[in-house]
Amino acid sequence: MSPRNPFNPNLHLHFDPSFNGMSIQAEFSPMVTEYLEALHVTLKNALRDYPRVLAFRVDPVIPTAISDTMTVEDHRNLIPKFNSSLKSIIQNDLERRRRSGWVPGTKVRYVWCREIGTNGKPHYHFFLILNRDAYHLPGRVGSPNENLFNRISRAWYSALGVEWNPQEPWIHVPQNPVYWIDRGDPQSFQEAFYRASYLCKAETKQYGLGLRAFGSSRN
Repeated sequence: MSPRNPFNPNLHLHFDPSFNGMSIQAEFSPMVTEYLEALHVTLKNALRDYPRVLAFRVDPVIPTAISDTMTVEDHRNLIPKFNSSLKSIIQNDLERRRRSGWVPGTKVRYVWCREIGTNGKPHYHFFLILNRDAYHLPGRVGSPNENLFNRISRAWYSALGVEWNPQEPWIHVPQNPVYWIDRGDPQSFQEAFYRASYLCKAETKQYGLGLRAFGSSRN
C-alpha cells in the first residue's frame, strides 16, 4: 500500500514514474493515487461515449483585485458555478447550431485542481474533455470569432460574478495544450494522460480549509 499523504490521510502518495502502465510527469512526484485514478476514469469514460475526443489544458486566472477579496466560501462555490455556466453555454451553442442541421452532442468532462502559488494565493488548472465530433479544436484566446476558449472565459467571468470583457479573457493557455484521443489508440491516450498528470501532483495542494484541492466530472 502506498503511503498516506501526511496533509490529508484520506489520500495516498504515488512515487512510481508510471501509473497503470502509463508514464506520468515523474519530476513532479509524488502524485496522489486517488487523483491519478480519477483522471484515468474520466478519460476512459469519455472514450466509452465517443470514438474521438478533444482534450486540452486551460488555466483560468483570478485577477489580484478579485482574489484579494475572495473568501473561503467564494472559492468553495467557484468551481461548481464555473462548471454549471460552461455546460449551459455549450448546450446553448449546440442548440443554436442544430437549427442549421444535425450536430453531435457532448458531455463536458473535466479534471481540475486548486493549488497555492508562491504568493500564497489559490490558482486553478483544468483539463477539459469533449466529443471531438462536436468540437474539433478550442480556438484561439482573444479571437473575435466565437470558440471554446471564449466560452470558457465567459463561464469563468460568470463564476466570479463579473460582466464579461472579451478584451481581458482571464484564462491562460500553456504551450501545446491540445490532445486528440482516439478509441483504440493507446498512444494518444498515454500522451493526454501524461500531460494531465501534472494536475495530480501532491505539491502545492492545500488541505484543511474545507475546500477541495482536486475534482473531476462524475458523468
